[in-house]
Amino acid sequence: MSTVSAAAAAVLAAIGGTVSMPLSAAAEPALAQQHITWTDTPDTPLTAGTVSVAAVATSGLPVQYTSTSGDVCTVDGDTVTLHRHGRCTVRATQPGNGSFAAADPASDTFAVLGRAQTIAWQPTPDTPVTAGTVQVTAAATSGLPVTWTSGTPRVCKVKGRTVTLVAGGTCTLHADQHGDETFEAAPRADDSFQVARSPQTITFARPGDTTMTTGTVRIEARATSGLAVTVTSADRHVCTVAKRRVTLVGAGTCRLRADQRGNGRYAAAPRVERAFAVGRGRQTITFPAPGPVPLAAGTVAIAPSADSGLPVAVTSTDPAVCTVTGGSVTLHATGTCVLVARRPGTASWAAAPDVEVRFTVGRGAQHIAFTPPPATAAGARTVTLTATATSGLPVTFTAATPAVCAVAGAAVTLVRTGTCTVHADQSGSAGWEPAARVDGTFTVTGDAATITFAAVPDTALTDGPVRLAATATAGPRVAFAGSTPQVCTVAGSVVTLRTPGRCTVTASQPAATAAPPVTQTFTVTRGWQRIAFPPPAGRSYTDGPLTVAPAASSFLPVVLSSGSRRVCTVDGSVITPIAAGTCIVRADQPGNPQWAPAPRVTRTVRIAPAVQTVTLAVPPPAAVSDGPVTLTATATSGLPVTVTTASAGICAVDGATVTLLAAGACALVARQDGDRRFAAAPDVTATLTVLRDPVPVTVPATAPTAGGLHNTAGGATVSGAAITLHGGGYKPGTSVEVVVYSTPRPLGTAFTGADGRFSLLVVVPGDLDGGGHTLLAAGLAADNTVRFLSVPVAVSQAAAMLPVTGGPVGPVAALGTWAVVIGTVLALLGRRGWQPRRGRWVYRWTYRARHATA
Repeated sequence: MSTVSAAAAAVLAAIGGTVSMPLSAAAEPALAQQHITWTDTPDTPLTAGTVSVAAVATSGLPVQYTSTSGDVCTVDGDTVTLHRHGRCTVRATQPGNGSFAAADPASDTFAVLGRAQTIAWQPTPDTPVTAGTVQVTAAATSGLPVTWTSGTPRVCKVKGRTVTLVAGGTCTLHADQHGDETFEAAPRADDSFQVARSPQTITFARPGDTTMTTGTVRIEARATSGLAVTVTSADRHVCTVAKRRVTLVGAGTCRLRADQRGNGRYAAAPRVERAFAVGRGRQTITFPAPGPVPLAAGTVAIAPSADSGLPVAVTSTDPAVCTVTGGSVTLHATGTCVLVARRPGTASWAAAPDVEVRFTVGRGAQHIAFTPPPATAAGARTVTLTATATSGLPVTFTAATPAVCAVAGAAVTLVRTGTCTVHADQSGSAGWEPAARVDGTFTVTGDAATITFAAVPDTALTDGPVRLAATATAGPRVAFAGSTPQVCTVAGSVVTLRTPGRCTVTASQPAATAAPPVTQTFTVTRGWQRIAFPPPAGRSYTDGPLTVAPAASSFLPVVLSSGSRRVCTVDGSVITPIAAGTCIVRADQPGNPQWAPAPRVTRTVRIAPAVQTVTLAVPPPAAVSDGPVTLTATATSGLPVTVTTASAGICAVDGATVTLLAAGACALVARQDGDRRFAAAPDVTATLTVLRDPVPVTVPATAPTAGGLHNTAGGATVSGAAITLHGGGYKPGTSVEVVVYSTPRPLGTAFTGADGRFSLLVVVPGDLDGGGHTLLAAGLAADNTVRFLSVPVAVSQAAAMLPVTGGPVGPVAALGTWAVVIGTVLALLGRRGWQPRRGRWVYRWTYRARHATA
């Protein structure tokens, strides 16, 4: 039996009456809940000393106060004593009693205001920078110490009260006082004064008048500040200035300007100008004369010059002997070449005196180089002579021993054995003296055997071995021998090639009467080689490195390199793709002393871009008033994804943020266009449903027949009873208002979960008329429209169900009155957000759905 039923039975038993009542009319009551409400305490100045605070509990029980900021304030009863300025927080508690549970603590915070203070400056007078330092004065009305800082550190710096002047300008100083336990921080106060730069002047001596012959003039300009002075020329066609030296360019007046622009400590100096006259210079010509020159020399170089640096013109007085072109004299005939050098005057230089030079052009000396033929058998019939003159003129030959040999041109006909002597002569020309005669002598022998040795062409090392062929006109068989074994060796008539170089072989006969040996030399060149490099198969960028194995016919290592470094790199035999495209791989073998470089072989590998896909996570439907929506779009490549929309009037996309503009379907397209490594991903489309803004949720005057609302009471309940209602289909995270009809009366407010469902414990009003009623839940549906759920319920009056037999009715009436009061309190608590949870009444804040503004 419940506590209420037991109490009622006890009362009726005492008065001799009987009561019949349902056992389920009321639950056993628990401790009543209470909460604390504060009266806001205004911000209070510290000088007030104390302030009273006020908070009440809904139970009417007394509230206790404590301070949680003891350094700022302390509490005694409801009186707060202020100690220093800051934030004072007072905590209110109510521990409860036999009827009420302890209230949740509640706090109130107010500001304890310190005393105000201000800072007053003693103005600082304008001061020249050369003063170095200046003292400043500022005081706070609180008497607390002031700190100074510089707002213009390039002009002045401050330490304590001493200001160090750095440069000219406006010096601005800040004065601060940050307060203490009694005083608030003072407003910052500024003081400014002018720091004047020091004046300076320039000392610049005027150079004396001069002429162009002087070339340069040294100058000296100084500033009283010691700063460097800049001197420039106002007449650059007359003179130029570099550092402390003036270079004279032309005759006229050289005007110089001396400036010093100043710095942070010194103002610019007044400009000083100086001028001096530059007259025309005197110039002379230097013309070294060439020595005697043979006509055969053809040309002679000359180099006349004027000390003015101007070009000198040279002419020949006898063009039949020599002519002049530029800096070269062309010789035409023997004789005396007379040259005249002239340098006319200019605006800056007087004309130089002409200079004449002479030199002799004579015939050149020459001599003959004549090497006679070797001893030759008479059977050879003819021998060809060779001789040259240093002049390049042709040499003539005559026979001095016509009985032994006859000469015709350069051919000697052998007549008989003996000594053949030939004269070689060159008779000279207009430019060359006759050469001294030179004789050549050689022996004409009798007929003897000779060897004919077939010439061996230059041969590559890889084309060996080489076969030799030689025949003799008489005598033993010809044998072969080599004299360069490091390059080649000879066995019989076969030459084995060992290494590149010059191979020398000799064909000879061993007998004493043998023909003279014949020697010839040919070049053994480096061997040729080729590279075998099978074409690599194409691959994708994501397949990773590729190993290849090219080989050289020489077995020397092949060197690989990349011809497309933006697509692939090559390290040894490993090709690493770094982007999609055509990878060009070059194979080289540079050769060595034995092998010539191999022809380069180039192979291409097609690197296909990697495949990627895009994932676009679409947020749940949202209303325009919900604000921007954040998208999540990723590509398997890790590259950034671009999201666009074709629904311009519905939504706008900026990066990953979608701004909702109007209700409708927001079509989204996620795109990743790829790069050098990845191919473009297929576009991914999605639709974000943009809901219209929530409409106002109003409770109709007459309960609609909606259904769908479930309750724990079934179809009947008793006034004052607690029942649980639950339903779904609402927008997640929104509020649902529960009312009871006929005349709408609110019973409580619930919040929906992530699944759009709610559950709410309500108390049927104790004063609700008995009979049929409707419970209605009103809230927002997922599409922001109003959603109603309802359930009919039959309500019976608790008091009407207590028939009394015998005895006085006063106690019964009192018990009924208490039931009505308790029911009313429960209804009021339900209306104000108090709801039962786990045997206790707890307060829940009520969230009202946002309504559309347009």
